[in-house]
Amino acid sequence: MAGLIDMIINNPAIAKTIAKQVGIDVSDAGSIISKLAPILMGGAKSNLQSDKDSDKLIKHIESNNYAEMFDKPEEAIKKGDFTSMGNDILAELTGSKENSREVARHVEKETGFSSSIIKSMLPMLAPMIIGALTKTSSASTNLGSSSQSSGMTDMLTNLIDQDNDGSMIDDVMGMAAKFIFR
Repeated sequence: MAGLIDMIINNPAIAKTIAKQVGIDVSDAGSIISKLAPILMGGAKSNLQSDKDSDKLIKHIESNNYAEMFDKPEEAIKKGDFTSMGNDILAELTGSKENSREVARHVEKETGFSSSIIKSMLPMLAPMIIGALTKTSSASTNLGSSSQSSGMTDMLTNLIDQDNDGSMIDDVMGMAAKFIFR
């Protein structure tokens, strides 16, 4: 699959950079990222589909800065207040700090890694999610207004919903199984 989630999971620089920052093995970081990426991507899709204002998320997606971060994550983490920016994006993807904590607890149960490690990874991974969206959306559309968010939502659905049944749940579960049984 040439989808957004695979773009993130198959980018070794992301796992390497996050592993170095958190102090875990690259393979362990990759394992955690393979669980977090579908959840955060689903959060982006939910944000764009919801009735709430998705302008902030669209502005993040429009920024070319995130595509550069996706391509060079180690340089991005070295610059400025990356964690603060990551937390802002994370809030858009999960909706609240409590939801972020719930994501960490869920992934802790699935991976066995402590939720504190996972919570520290979330704000580093969130900009990478936006970077993947930016790279994909800049190739296909210009999201100049919130009325065009349905185009982004359609694009996300097409990229995440592999079997075109209108539900990405079975696809995310299939992706998770693919990485578990590698």
